[in-house]
Amino acid sequence: MAELDNAFSWSRSRDHLFNDCRRKYFYHYYGSWSGWEADAPEEVRRLYVLKQLTSRQAWAGRLVHEGVEWVLRALREGREQLPEAWLVEEFVQRMRREWRFSRDRRYREAPKGTALFEHEYGVEVAPREWQILRDHIVRCLRNFYRLPLLAEIRRTPPERWILIEEIRAFEFEGTPVYAAPDFGYWTAEERLALVDWKTGGADPDASALQLGGYALYAREVLEVEPARVDLLEVNLREPSVFRHPWDGGRLQEVTEQLRLSIRGMKAWLRDPEANVAVLEDFERTEDLRLCRGCNFRAVCRPEL
Repeated sequence: MAELDNAFSWSRSRDHLFNDCRRKYFYHYYGSWSGWEADAPEEVRRLYVLKQLTSRQAWAGRLVHEGVEWVLRALREGREQLPEAWLVEEFVQRMRREWRFSRDRRYREAPKGTALFEHEYGVEVAPREWQILRDHIVRCLRNFYRLPLLAEIRRTPPERWILIEEIRAFEFEGTPVYAAPDFGYWTAEERLALVDWKTGGADPDASALQLGGYALYAREVLEVEPARVDLLEVNLREPSVFRHPWDGGRLQEVTEQLRLSIRGMKAWLRDPEANVAVLEDFERTEDLRLCRGCNFRAVCRPEL
């Protein structure tokens, strides 16, 4: 197998992590690199395992996204819509299996398995809180089935769907950018609808950059100008669908924000061309609130 190259790229999550804490950013994208190798140094392997940790809320969001993807994939393949009761039960059982895997800390030997922050750091979570999380997943999946948007998607011939998974990244001024939406299709009005499934609370600032990235994806990958694009923010918890129309002016603002973000990240590298970073150049945040919820707390601030 060819050796993987730790090439620089951009994503909204990477931008968010960089702005949160430089040291966490280093551990995540540089310190943990190659930690999957059987002969990786112990400290690198430890960082790699910690990198995989996720909060219980993010875990629930992933499960909902995967459930939605199962339904859409079945429809695209020409099969019947997956029964709602079957899908809900399947993902409740999957949630329980993954919870047990994490509780037993089996991810330390198999880091790609579910690894919950709460289990790694012994965070006390009452049984009722886990039940509430289960109910949240069930509600989101059931709301998906009741969306008028799903009925519209089902009326749309699969050949007018956009197969997002085929192209997840595009080049922006020499930098790979990961900003693909969850789903896309051409409407009856010949507009491109790009869909982003949400399961949590609203974050207008984060959504603006994320949705702007989708508009850029439409232009760069699908060759569709922003005036013909509808960005649909679908909150499955509510449920609600909010349409964000775009134009060239708004896209230009996002493009400049993206350019500044990339420039800022590269400014911290010892060798930007080779994507070389050195630990000492990335200081820790002084916001201990962030530290207490950080995946890398055990190696960076073990006293907490």
